Amino acid sequence: MTILHDVLERLLEALEKSDFAQIKQIGQDAARDAFVYEDKELVEASLVAYSLYKLSQKHYITRSREYKEFIADVREGLHASTDGGDPGKTVHALMGQVHALSQRFGRFAQSTVEKGRLRAAAQMYAHGASLTSAVELSGAPLSQAANYIGGTKIAEKYETMNISIRMQKIRSLFT
Repeated sequence: MTILHDVLERLLEALEKSDFAQIKQIGQDAARDAFVYEDKELVEASLVAYSLYKLSQKHYITRSREYKEFIADVREGLHASTDGGDPGKTVHALMGQVHALSQRFGRFAQSTVEKGRLRAAAQMYAHGASLTSAVELSGAPLSQAANYIGGTKIAEKYETMNISIRMQKIRSLFT
């Protein structure tokens, strides 16, 4: 079993329970794993999960016939993948479905997939990827990712210091 297969299996389980908080977490985990394994299909799985979460938060979408059909199609695709289908093909198909629904209902210029790319880049960056690596793997535009990450509290989570202060702290450990 591959990591992608495991992600899609977890996504199906959470979707069956309508546990969209778990779906969001699966997306964050998949973005981290995409960075660790340099796997673009895991990026796509992350984008699918993020988009499912975001779409589920919009009642004008969830009440529509198109959304109900979309969720049924997503479940069907995930079932086929977890029952021996090709997880790579599944995630590509799901990306197309998510993008189409997002564009259909989008009230803003940026689709949930595009927003998801920024979040995936930020997640990778938070786990140690350089900004360049994060945008290359996620597919997010560099300037938008830099602006997005700059607007988060990611940098505040990690202590930064110049090299002389860092060396002083290291030396104090050995004296």
